[in-house]
Amino acid sequence: MQFLIEKFEDLTVNKIQEIIQKFETSNRIYLNRYKRYYDGNQDILRKQKTDEYKPCNRIITNYCYNIVSNYQGYIAGKDIVYSSADDIAEIQKILNYNDVSYEDSEFLKNALIYGIAFEIMYLDSDKMQRFRVVDSRECIPVYDNTLNQELLAVIRYTPIDSMDASKGYGVEVYGANSVTYYTSSSNYSSLQFVEEQPHYFGQVPVVVFDLNSENKSIFDNVMTLQDAYNTLLSSEVDDFEAFCDAYLVLQGCTADEEDIANMKKNRVLLLDADAKAEYLNKNISDTQIENMLSNINDTIHKIANSPDFSQESFGTSSGIALRYRLLGFENCAGAIVKNMTKALQKRIELICAILNLVGGDEKWRDINIIFTRNIPVDNMDAANMINLLRGLVSDKTLIAQLPFIDDPEQEAKLIEEQNKTNASLYNFGDFQ
Repeated sequence: MQFLIEKFEDLTVNKIQEIIQKFETSNRIYLNRYKRYYDGNQDILRKQKTDEYKPCNRIITNYCYNIVSNYQGYIAGKDIVYSSADDIAEIQKILNYNDVSYEDSEFLKNALIYGIAFEIMYLDSDKMQRFRVVDSRECIPVYDNTLNQELLAVIRYTPIDSMDASKGYGVEVYGANSVTYYTSSSNYSSLQFVEEQPHYFGQVPVVVFDLNSENKSIFDNVMTLQDAYNTLLSSEVDDFEAFCDAYLVLQGCTADEEDIANMKKNRVLLLDADAKAEYLNKNISDTQIENMLSNINDTIHKIANSPDFSQESFGTSSGIALRYRLLGFENCAGAIVKNMTKALQKRIELICAILNLVGGDEKWRDINIIFTRNIPVDNMDAANMINLLRGLVSDKTLIAQLPFIDDPEQEAKLIEEQNKTNASLYNFGDFQ
């Protein structure tokens, strides 16, 4: 559910309570389910035992976690690079101060899990700009009901005591000019004003990263297949375990529980002349089960566009063949990158608002955000491509394409200094 209000409507206490209560009964339910499945707390763990004499295994093969890890590593496994033709040393300083490579990776992971991610901008006690990714289950974005759907506020609520939710919640409302703080009862039926503090970002100081237009998790479409795989595998292990011990069959004789207990104790069978004893074994044909598990595995990877990197053929594929095999993965990752770039641009815009760099020329728009896919790269191919593009693309952009260069800005400065040093070695002055 998306929360829309009139553009100039006041976000009153009653409205905040109403929004939180609706969020709790709709959005938070499936957000919690996404987190459970990512963590491995899946429905198979609540499987009921139907026969006290039969095993009840609850086995989880966590595809949801693997899918998130694959996309996170592929998109943000190599540090995202921020570069510009202008001097962005102050911006880079703030990014480094916030350990931007870690924050970028966490930002992406939250979006992959929940379908939406939030990053709050603020000033710390040293007046330094900070940004921090927060739990998507705690945040509610509120938009206006126009075609632009401008972000009007973000409501964040967290337990006052994480060990005892009955003590109520702290509620923060991030608006365009200030942050308002409240305390709430455990059922959000009453909201008490605490204080209002101004901020200087000029807009809501929260970056919202929508993974897709539906705000669905990257593994949303395979959750039922995940359940099917767990159920089938657990049931098969149940059956195998139930029959892993052979049954002793006695024919032509009678025996009560005491007789059987004595036989087991003394390891002796006393049988009549016509009696017979033999073991009964279950003939297990696991081919059909293996085929079903394999089909479900392949379908999960196909629907999620997440390759099965456990296949041996991945290690022997050539560069072009590998790219063809990753085509669906890349198409999905490309769409995610576009949405993440938009979110990161908003982060830079908020940073520049405090640095007074926006102005008329809006320098933040000139910052390039460069993603490098985390796949094996042939450095020779990259070098050849750069040589072919020399003169058509700026040197900084070309340097950023090299997989072993982490900081194109610093590398460009080093090249400039090296060129100056080399020039000075051949500067013999003027001849008289």
